[in-house]
Amino acid sequence: MDYQTLGLGEAASVVLAVTVDAAAQSIALSCVYNPHAVPMPYTLWFGQCENIAWETFEDVPDLQHIEAELVGLSLRTNETQKLATITTDIFELSFCYGSVSLQTSSPRSSQSMSHYPLHPGRGHAELREKV
Repeated sequence: MDYQTLGLGEAASVVLAVTVDAAAQSIALSCVYNPHAVPMPYTLWFGQCENIAWETFEDVPDLQHIEAELVGLSLRTNETQKLATITTDIFELSFCYGSVSLQTSSPRSSQSMSHYPLHPGRGHAELREKV
């Protein structure tokens, strides 16, 4: 999988939890990059979210305790909206969003957080692996 937009590298990512906050209009995905070697926790956070659509491929009893392999992340912009599609082996989540950021734990301190806003260019920025 190509992680150029996220700047993570070539290894896999696993989604461990999805938090949808309707009041704050936000979606947060708690993930781990490279879970089988030197794992690096990170959070993908989306703000000003609307038109949220879920498709599950198997039963997901608790979105706070999952282990879903990230197989695709598509961030694209059309004339009026920013659109995101997140595909895992268990579910696909698509929605419109206003802002997106990647928060990673520092390798030296698990309490230190870095915040990187992601600004996909006009047109289509896509990370996807064919299944």
